[in-house]
Amino acid sequence: MLNMMIGFFKDYFKYKESAKKQQRWMEKYCEQNNYAINPSWMMATNLKSNLCEMEETFGKRYCPCFEPSGEKELDKKMMCPCEFVEDEIKEYGTCHCALFGPADLSKEEWKASSQRLMDEYQVPKNLKDGVLDTRGMPLDPRRGMMIPDMMHQVKSTLNGYKGKALKVIVESEQEVKNLESIAKYRGYGISSEKVESHFEVALSL
Repeated sequence: MLNMMIGFFKDYFKYKESAKKQQRWMEKYCEQNNYAINPSWMMATNLKSNLCEMEETFGKRYCPCFEPSGEKELDKKMMCPCEFVEDEIKEYGTCHCALFGPADLSKEEWKASSQRLMDEYQVPKNLKDGVLDTRGMPLDPRRGMMIPDMMHQVKSTLNGYKGKALKVIVESEQEVKNLESIAKYRGYGISSEKVESHFEVALSL
């Protein structure tokens, strides 16, 4: 929990100014659709920071909960606000990320959806001796992508990580490309190799 809070405030100060731009379009979007932004300051701030990081890392405002898939049509649908908002509001009460919900959603309903999201992403990581195996997580039924995806597993691992290197095992070439973008943005060294049916990526921190 301490590492998570340290990571939260580092991102908050890093993206404090650019998050204002995110806030403006979010408010306009909510006004047009009779939605509201998550009333929890911490949840909304964390999601705005994630949006800023997605935009700076990958060049586009992808959904803060999912890394780019590499599939042109799916990635287009995952531009925030994504095309799954209405369906997910029907199922969860909010969008998947618990960022947007109906304007009349109760505090209890916001809290329940936020907790659902946190439960999805706070699963035990397959991390041992400096090797993080990101494979085998449950798939989101609408996107066909892991929850949590490789990107979120790596980011969570790096919060408080003391090692100088991290090896990441991924399943697809697109995940390697995403790690290359993350490494470039964060200033890490990176190398990768294909091993049988997966890829092993070495990050120098």
